[in-house]
This record gives sequence, C-alpha cells and structure tokens, in this order.
Amino acid sequence: MRSTGPPLAGGTLASYVSPTFVRANTEFLDDPEGVAAVYGAELRRQVITSTVKVALVGGVVGGTLLAIGWSLTGQWPRRRRRSVATLVVVAGATVSIVVGGLQFRSWDGNEPIGDTYPLPGRADLSFSSPQTREIAQQVQPFIEKNTTRILDRAELYEAAALSSSRDAVQERSDALEPRDGEVIVLAEADPQGSLVGTRVRRGLYATLAEVLPDDAIALRTIAGDVTSNGTVAEAAFVEGEGVATPAVPVVAVKGDHDTDVTVDQLLDAGVTVVEKEVIEDQGLRVAGVGDPTFKALFGGMVINSSGVTQAEIGAGLREETESENEDDPSGIQVLLHQPHAVEGYLGVGLDEIAGAGGSLTTPVDDGIPDLPPGTVTYGHLHDAEGPWVIWNTDTDELTWTVVTQLGTAGGVEENPTINRFSTPFSAPLKTLSTQLHYVDAESGLQTGVVPITFATDGTATIGDRIDLGLQ
Repeated sequence: MRSTGPPLAGGTLASYVSPTFVRANTEFLDDPEGVAAVYGAELRRQVITSTVKVALVGGVVGGTLLAIGWSLTGQWPRRRRRSVATLVVVAGATVSIVVGGLQFRSWDGNEPIGDTYPLPGRADLSFSSPQTREIAQQVQPFIEKNTTRILDRAELYEAAALSSSRDAVQERSDALEPRDGEVIVLAEADPQGSLVGTRVRRGLYATLAEVLPDDAIALRTIAGDVTSNGTVAEAAFVEGEGVATPAVPVVAVKGDHDTDVTVDQLLDAGVTVVEKEVIEDQGLRVAGVGDPTFKALFGGMVINSSGVTQAEIGAGLREETESENEDDPSGIQVLLHQPHAVEGYLGVGLDEIAGAGGSLTTPVDDGIPDLPPGTVTYGHLHDAEGPWVIWNTDTDELTWTVVTQLGTAGGVEENPTINRFSTPFSAPLKTLSTQLHYVDAESGLQTGVVPITFATDGTATIGDRIDLGLQ
C-alpha cells in the first residue's frame, strides 16, 4: 500500500486503507504506550503463572524423588544420608536454573532488537523496516485527521442522545412505571465494544432510575457480544459496561465476538456470566449458555474448536431448564446469542415461531409444543424483531414463553465494508437499542415490553408499552 498525495478534504480513512488495518492499528498509533502497557501486563501475568506452575510441579516431583531416595537410604549412616540429600537438592536447584535459563533464551522476545526505524515526530514508536515505517508515515496523517473528525462526531452524537433521552424519559415517566407486582429487566445484546453506546445507555439508565420507583429495575441482561474482539486491551471497556448500571446486577452470556478473556474480564467487573446453568438473582431465575464460536479477524474467520453446534448448546440448555422446572415451575429468563442456538432450545425454527400468528395477550393453540415458561432473548443480527408469544397449553396450567430478537446496544454495523465500519469511539452507524422487559416477580413471566431506540442522529424514541401474556 502506498499513497503519495496529501489527505483529501472530506475524504475518509476507508478511502485509503482496509477497515481491518484501521480497526487493528488506529488505537495503537493513537496511544501505543497504553496498548503496550495492557499487553505487557497480560504477558507478565502469563509468565508469572507459568513460572509458578513449573515451580510447583518441580517441587512436587523433586520432593517425591527426595522422599523415595531418603527411604531407600534408611540403613545408611546419618552423615552420609545428609550429604546425599544436600547433593540432590543442589543438583535439583541447578537443573531448574539451567532449564529456566534455556527456556528464557529460547523465547522470541529475548532476541536482540536489530535496526529500528522511528516514526518522525514519534521517537517512541519504531518499526523493523523502512517499508513498514513508510506505510505508517503515509497512514498517520489520515488517522490523525479522521480520528479528530470521528471524536467530534461522537461527542455531538452523545450530547444529542443524552439530551433527547432525558426529555423522552421525563415525558413518558408515568407510562414507564411497572404495574403492581412487576419488576423491570433491562435487556441488551451486542454492545460490541462501543464506548459511545455504553456512555449513552449509562445516561439513559441513570435518568430512568431518577423517575422510576426505587427497586423498579431488578436486573440487566446482555445476550452476548460484549466486546468487539475479545482481547485483553478491551478490559477497560468491559469494566465500564459492567458498571453502566451501578445499583443493578448484570447477567451476561458469551457471544461469538467474546473469548474466555472476556468472560474473565466480566467476572472481574462484577458481572455474572451464566454457562449452561440456572441461577437466581434479585428473585428472578436466569439461564444461559455461551456461544461456542469465535469470529476472528473482524469477521473474516469463524472458529469453533468445541465440537458442539449452536443447536446442540441450545438443546442442552433446554434440558437444564426443564430439569429445574420440575422443582420450580416459575418462569426463567433465558439468554442465548445466536438464532440457531435459540432454535435448538425451542425445538422449532424461528420462522415457525414468527409464522404461528398467535395473539400476544389471548391464549391460542399455536401448534407449538409447550416450552419452559419465561423469556428467551437473543442477539447477533443487530436488528430487533418480535416479540412473539408461545402459549403453553398442553397441560392444565396455562403459561407462556416470550421470544425476542434484540438489536445492537452499541449501534454497531455487523456487516462492515471498506467504506462503512464501526469503531469503539465513533458514533453508531445503526440504530442503538435496548428494551425494558416487565416481568411478574411472583411467576417470572414477562408481561410487557417497552422498546427504546436511538437514531444515528442521537434522537431517542421510547415506544409504547406492548402487553404480553395474560394481563
């Protein structure tokens, strides 16, 4: 890649380089020290963990051998036994030091650094070849110009969204209050690393907490894809997402953009991550299972090393919820990420669910076998659909199950192109959405929903309440 002309006025970074390159390197060029510090801390943690493990294994093995040797020399004179023991200890320590030194010398990071080529004006940022430096030098002006533009637009979006949502909530405050016996679950999916989206929702939730009765909001759920790439560098974002509702517990499942690193970050941030289990939080039962796949390279490659399909994880969670319902028939809030996992859980296709044409509030025989009562929410597609009510009429006790496809809580574009892709610090490219799920606290059944959306210009819209199930 080579660009010899100056930045075009009004041009975008996508005019010159691929979105993959930009999304991978913009943050590094903008703040290399910060990114390097995060990865350095992770490397240090892994090295220390590895060293401790090796030391423990060595200690156990060495101690065992020493004990065996000591028992075999039980008839020897005491002085001779002590001499042999000392020799064994010294030999073991020497071997450990030598092995550790050889491992360290074989580490690629210990190789001497050859000639480097610093970026003009950034002596702290160097490259291994003049060609790489030239590419960075060519790209840097575009990154700087477009980063400024992106941040300015994001700031305007945030200001508009926060002002609009405050006005909308205050105008609709009475209509948003839960009815007798109801609590609210804040339902989200796919924030996907959007710092802007998190700040907007944090402001929205703070306003809701001001106008709603105390303890009206019981729980917040995230149906996967908390992060963009599941890396250690996203720890600060995950922490911010975890405290977006400071007084409200958060329960989440792993999405295909998340990794085990993300799960650890969520746990560190105080978020409960459910994995093929049913838990109880704030009097509500919640179940979920993480996505077995990982979408690497910004969507360029999908990896599933688990050997388990989406349908299989959904079916496995269904078995778990049915087992739990044998002792407690109350509703369960089920979190899944991808539609195929939902179909595995439901035992029927989503097209059949959507085409059943059942009433949202009047029981009908919809031809669909009974499901565990409660709510099933999922994401992945970044567009909201539903809700659909499945009536469970096969027994004498009438219940219902609400199925909802959530939109993106970060306003993130799920199909990036060279001219259109989201970044953590840019304004949303799609409608940012979240939902208020009204749940009967005693039965655990969902009785209503209010959708809340933010357009790409920041305009907030609070929809009318949609009643669900028996009222």
